[in-house]
Amino acid sequence: MSLAEEYTETSDDSRLERGLAYVQRNSRAYLLIAPAAVFLLSVVGYPIIETFRLSLYQSPADSNIETFVGLQHYVEIFNSDIFYRLLWQTGRWVVAGVVGKTLLGLLIAVHLKGDIRGRKFFRTAFLIPWGIPYAISAVVFRWIEHPQFGYLNAILLKLGVIEQGIGILGNPSLAWLGVVVADIWIGTPFMAIIFLAGLQSIPQELYEAAAIDGAEKWHQFRYITLPQLKSVVLIATLLSTIWTFVSFDVIWTMTGGGPISSTATLVIHIYQVGLQNGNLGRGAAYSVIGFLFLFVFAIIYLRIYTRGGDEL
Repeated sequence: MSLAEEYTETSDDSRLERGLAYVQRNSRAYLLIAPAAVFLLSVVGYPIIETFRLSLYQSPADSNIETFVGLQHYVEIFNSDIFYRLLWQTGRWVVAGVVGKTLLGLLIAVHLKGDIRGRKFFRTAFLIPWGIPYAISAVVFRWIEHPQFGYLNAILLKLGVIEQGIGILGNPSLAWLGVVVADIWIGTPFMAIIFLAGLQSIPQELYEAAAIDGAEKWHQFRYITLPQLKSVVLIATLLSTIWTFVSFDVIWTMTGGGPISSTATLVIHIYQVGLQNGNLGRGAAYSVIGFLFLFVFAIIYLRIYTRGGDEL
């Protein structure tokens, strides 16, 4: 046996022994979390596995007969133009929504952290949109953007910006913007509260020292606030991305995916294919693709963040 092989084998053995010793030392902790782990696997793991299995079958919703078709659904999906249009529309929806919520949430949090009159009132008031059911908020925005009776058109007409009412949700080019605005309004309070909690954890001494050194407000924000908020921003944007990606209520209530499927995202299409059209196998295949997209995105996102040695 060469020296390198002997060293490698010894290293692997010692690593295994250290792993077993670690498990033995923490055996009580593993036993305590075991019931929760089993519960999570049963309510989360089983549906995922069942969705993977169902995606390999032709499974009409009105029949108990399933026919194994292998990867046929995936081949048809990747060869269809609808899939790539859905990817574009979903990406547009997620990017615009997450960026809007993040920037507005950060802006609100920074101002709420300051010593302003009525700060407690504003902190409570900004939570109201997040506490209203999404479907109700969507109905409210549908009325706001109504071409004849909506406040938005009334204001624009009053200001002379437009000459006649615009049917935002009926226009295939503008409908997605009308839906995104509603989603940003609903999701911004969560981001603002998360960012506000992060801002309050930053030591005030850092700002005082920077002020003594002559740093302007912008430089304090650039070199103190943003680096200190890095982990909070990561978690908040990651959660917001996942929630926006799987969002269904707002789009479905406001447009139902129309007009001409211009506001349909991957999730809306899954509902239409799987439940409305009764093609459970094809719907499951779309679900698996969406799940893999989010899974890969989360891994890449976290690896980029932890590349510099940072911990969550």
